[in-house]
This record gives sequence, C-alpha cells and structure tokens, in this order.
Amino acid sequence: MDRQKEDEQIRDDREWQQKNPSIHGTVEFLMRRMRHKGDFPTFSRHIIEINNKLASLTAINLSSTGELANIILKNFSLTNKLLRVVNSASYGNISGKVATVSKAVFLLGFEKVRMIAAALMIFEHFQNKPEIAELEEATSASYMSGVMAMDIAEEFKLGHKEEAFICAMLFHLGKILVICYFPEEYREIKNRMLAKNLAEDSAVRSVLGISYKELGMAISKSWNFPDKIVQSMADLPPDELRSPKNEQELLRYLSNYSNELCDIVLNSRDEKLMHSLDHLSRRYQNTIPITAKQVLTLFNTAMSKVDRHSEFARINQTNNSFMKNLTHFRREGMGSGLQDKDQEESSPHSGLPAVQTHIQIWMDKKKNEPDQIIENGLQEIADVMKGAYTFGDVIYIILETMYRGFRFDRVLFAMKDATHTTMTARFGLGADIDHVISRFHFTIGASSDIFNIAISKAKGIVIGDADAPNIIKNLPEWYRLAIAAPAFLVYPIVVKDICIGIIYADSKTKGAILSESQLQHMEKLRKLAVNAMEHKRRGGS
Repeated sequence: MDRQKEDEQIRDDREWQQKNPSIHGTVEFLMRRMRHKGDFPTFSRHIIEINNKLASLTAINLSSTGELANIILKNFSLTNKLLRVVNSASYGNISGKVATVSKAVFLLGFEKVRMIAAALMIFEHFQNKPEIAELEEATSASYMSGVMAMDIAEEFKLGHKEEAFICAMLFHLGKILVICYFPEEYREIKNRMLAKNLAEDSAVRSVLGISYKELGMAISKSWNFPDKIVQSMADLPPDELRSPKNEQELLRYLSNYSNELCDIVLNSRDEKLMHSLDHLSRRYQNTIPITAKQVLTLFNTAMSKVDRHSEFARINQTNNSFMKNLTHFRREGMGSGLQDKDQEESSPHSGLPAVQTHIQIWMDKKKNEPDQIIENGLQEIADVMKGAYTFGDVIYIILETMYRGFRFDRVLFAMKDATHTTMTARFGLGADIDHVISRFHFTIGASSDIFNIAISKAKGIVIGDADAPNIIKNLPEWYRLAIAAPAFLVYPIVVKDICIGIIYADSKTKGAILSESQLQHMEKLRKLAVNAMEHKRRGGS
C-alpha cells in the first residue's frame, strides 16, 4: 500500500470510528488499522492456525499431535525457542531433556504446548520491530511476570502452572500491540502521563478510547485463545479478593498478582517496598497465601531464571531499562530480605529447581547441528520407550528427528490397511504434507516398483536422483503423478518377516541425501520403529 492510499485508509478509519463511538467500535477501529500494517494479517493467521487446532479436535490423537507439530516445525526459530523454554528450569519436573516438539506434546499435553507455542510466536514477532527498545522492555517485564506466576503456582501447589505462565506473559498484550503498531499514540500516552500527571490507564483511555486490557482481550479473543487466557487480562476489584471459584478465576488472580508484583518491586522506593508488598499480600491472602518476605525470595529466584533465559528470549540486558532495574533491585534490595543468587539456588525454602548442568549444555549452539539433533532424538526415543508409551508417541519422535536432523522437506509414515493389500500414508511432517498424504497409497505386490522392491527385500532404498533413467522406469505412476520428489528414501518396517509399514522421506534437492554416518542413524531409527511396532502388536497402544 502506497503512502497516499494509506493516508486515505487512515482518514476513512477515523471517520468510521466517529460513527462507532462505543468500546466495541473503538476496538474494531484499532483492529482495522492493524490489519493495514503490512505483516499483521499474516501474523494473525499463524496464531489463529495454532489455536484453531485445539478448537477443532476433541482428543489427543495421532492426527492432532502431528498437525500441531507440523505448524510449529514450519518456524525454525519458534521450534528452538519452544524446546528451550520446555527444557528450562521452569519445567524442572520434566525428567530428562526434550529434543523434539513431539515429546513436548507427549509430556505436557496438546493444549499446553499449543498455548506456549502461540505465546512464543507472538513474542518472536514483536522482537523484529523498529520500536525495539520499548518492545524489549515490555516483553522482558511480561516474561518476568510469566515466570513469577508459574513459580508461585508451583510453590503453593495451585496447579495450572503452564497456563499461569502464558496468562501472565500475555497480560500486557494490549500495551505491546500499541507500542508495535501505534507508536505515535504510544508516545502521546507517555507525554500525557508526564505533562498532565495522569495515571497510565487514564492517559491510555484519553488517547485510544479504551484501555490496554480491553484491546488485549479483544485481540486475544479474535485469535481464538481460550477464555481462560482472555479473561485473565480482566481487571480485579480493588479491595480484598475472595477465594477463586474455578480455574479461570485462579488464573486471573495469578496473572494480575504477578504483574502487580513486578510493578511494585520495580517502581517502589526502598522505604515503601515492604509496605506495598504487605498490602498486596493482604489483598490476595484468600487466593495466594504468600507473605512479603516469601515474595522477595521467589522474586529473586525468578530474576535468576530471567537472567539465564535472556539469551534465547533475545532480551538485551545492556540497553534494557527493565533489566537494569532488575539488576539494581537485586543489588540494593538485599537488605529487604533477599538472598544472593548462590544462596537462592540451593535454598531448601524456595522449593524451586536449581538450574541443571544438562540444560546449560543443551542450550549450546551445537545443539542445532543436524548430527546433534539426531543423537538427541535417538536418546529421547530410548527414554520414552523405557516407560509407558504408544506407537504414535515413538513414530512421531522418529519422524521429527528425521525432519529436523536430516533436513528433509517431508517425512511420513505409511501403514498396511485392514485388508493387508494396500499401503496408506497415515501422518507426517513438512511442506504440503496433507496433499502428499492424501495421494500416498499403493497396492502391495501389484508391481515391481521401488516401493514394492523395498518391501519385498525388507531393505531401505535411498534415491539421490529420481530423474536418472534407471530410476524413472521403476517409479510407479501414482508417485510420478502425485509427488515426484527429486530425491527420496523408503525404509520398510518389518516385524517377524512381515512388512507392517514404511517410512518415507524426500528432498527437493538432488544428490547424496544421507551421509554414511546418517545412513547408520537412519537404520537405528528404523529399528526403533520396528521395536515400537512389536510393542503395539504385543498389546501396547
């Protein structure tokens, strides 16, 4: 959109707003303006795509797990960030490191991973904007509030800690959206706060016509976030709060509490800090049974986590005023009952897990290298198979390990149907995978093509150039018409001399798609799939 058209659109929008002065009309007006901000529509579609998966699926099954994993895996940065969050000390109850999105779903559940992924996608998006300084400060505060909410939920056994983390992080979504998409209005809000000595909420309403919270709730609702996240942004009564009646109300209390707490700690003068914290504790005493001194201990723990996570959260500690305030508070606030970092991490009172050595190792850059991804995946599969698992749990981790470690464009698993005459694709990952799955089926033994050769010989076949004359003649017609990848592999899953299924993967680039060491890894993955299938046939799921 050129400048003239953009100005015309803004003028039309303002006229439309004048005709629709209600809160609903104001929200719609602001949302219309955001839709004309270049990347916002595409960004919104990605958020909605993730959130819609849960709304449309009623059970955790192979289909829903694969669909969610595929959406996340489309974004390399999002994949790595999600895995780092799951492997952080915030999720200290998870046994062993998590190297795949599929295992994260296996351990945490479909809904929790979906919520974490959607929230992280939002923050990833904001970190690429011109208003980087203001956004870094706001997102740092949001992340701190999220960690604090999770820690409180865990410490006092309130449950729902992952949801608390997300709700608290998204609490200031409206403010972050304004910084990102309405920088001029945001500067005017700050000017009015200083020039007229207005409270932030009053200044926001005088400029936008609604509050930050109302905008955040409206946007999160339009993105199809569950009500418990939307409602967690709502204001609370100013007086003492009653005990929460349900999960939604508890999350609303935790979200508000953690954000109020961050505001108090970072903005209160030393002499007023404990008084403000005492007042906060009394107000929430029916919900969160925590004293002012306990708050300080937990807050210091959360600060340590934010410090450790700042690299992968892309928080600039040098130029970020929020992080500077955190550093100052840690240094100056020791006299108010804070423990130093070393004491905190070994304290028997906090009840929060200290950072583990393997987490620091996992965050090393080498963990993104393909060979390391494969090694992590192999270990992860072995760990899963030591406990209660289903065939789907294992096969998804295998496919994801192949997809990320071997850098295939698509991977899928096909299985014999009930008649034992047809091989049909069931699930997979990668570009246009739904299209490929819908066309990937063939009759077993009907011809001597490459797929049936692999099945009859019970051996994997790797094709580096599918256009080679000796290969083309052995490609079945259904494959040439529907898929026709330049390079691919087929590995049969054989149990007691019977082929039960196949693993297929392809690449849009011709050549040696697997090195010698990778071929060895591929054989290990195939054997693990065989073991999982044997488990299924013995009575496992």
